[in-house]
Amino acid sequence: MARRPSKSSGPLDDRQRKLLEEQEKLEKLEAQLNRVIEEAPRIKAERTRARRDELLVDRSTRAHHRLNSTTLADTRFDQFNGRPAASTRRRPLKAERRQTFLIFCSLVVVLAIFVLWLLSVWHWQWPG
Repeated sequence: MARRPSKSSGPLDDRQRKLLEEQEKLEKLEAQLNRVIEEAPRIKAERTRARRDELLVDRSTRAHHRLNSTTLADTRFDQFNGRPAASTRRRPLKAERRQTFLIFCSLVVVLAIFVLWLLSVWHWQWPG
């Protein structure tokens, strides 16, 4: 007489079923990651091509400077034409530096006069 397996599942059967489900999940994840790895060079190439096309469109929409020479175009006034200004910092002019220095010196003199006035007022308050 052959023994038939019991219909009720034991703890080992539950554990085996859980392990099989986890294995299936890991295989799906592995397949998905392999697809991402295979598509990565194509996506990178598309992004670089889109960036290059964007730069070419930007260059073609810009006003052509003299004779389409290889020299750089003057972009100082592009901010007035709806384009963002260059990200370089403007260096202050000599007149601005001189004015700033004069303001600083006058503030130092005013501070010195104020300190001397305070000392004279305090001196009259405290005899001795």
